[in-house]
Amino acid sequence: MPVVQPPMVVTTMGQSPGALMFRLVCTRSQIACVQEDLLTAEQLAEMAAGENAPKTLVITTGTSLKGMGAAGIDMNFEVKRVEALISKAKELGMTIIGAHIEGMARRVDSTDEKSINTVIPESDLILVIADSDSDGFFTNYSEENGIPLVKVNESLEIGPALKELF
Repeated sequence: MPVVQPPMVVTTMGQSPGALMFRLVCTRSQIACVQEDLLTAEQLAEMAAGENAPKTLVITTGTSLKGMGAAGIDMNFEVKRVEALISKAKELGMTIIGAHIEGMARRVDSTDEKSINTVIPESDLILVIADSDSDGFFTNYSEENGIPLVKVNESLEIGPALKELF
């Protein structure tokens, strides 16, 4: 297992509510976590240079076309933003968690697939709820690519599962 430590910063690849859900679960579990839905590599570098620098970057996958529309962005923008973010996080020595915590409803189209394919291969750890992996996709990916997987039954179990990794 990779080293997972707070404080954490969470962003979303695809502007779905996953990052909000993750932050709320962290708050409930008293885990230091900041949410930045449009986090850039430059912002991450600034955060890393400041007080309470994040040690773990969490990127939730699964897209919301409505969310991207409201933010005035598209999938091409998201891919470039997240690829730069991952590169910066690696440069800073941060642990990267690729999370899919909104279930199969966020695995229905090509934008969902694009978010998963951008984040999960670059992750140090995959975090999913059982419904997101009902077809075994993340379990198989983890086994085939040697990326550790943490699977919980529901989102409220994320905080305790993370604390076990600290």
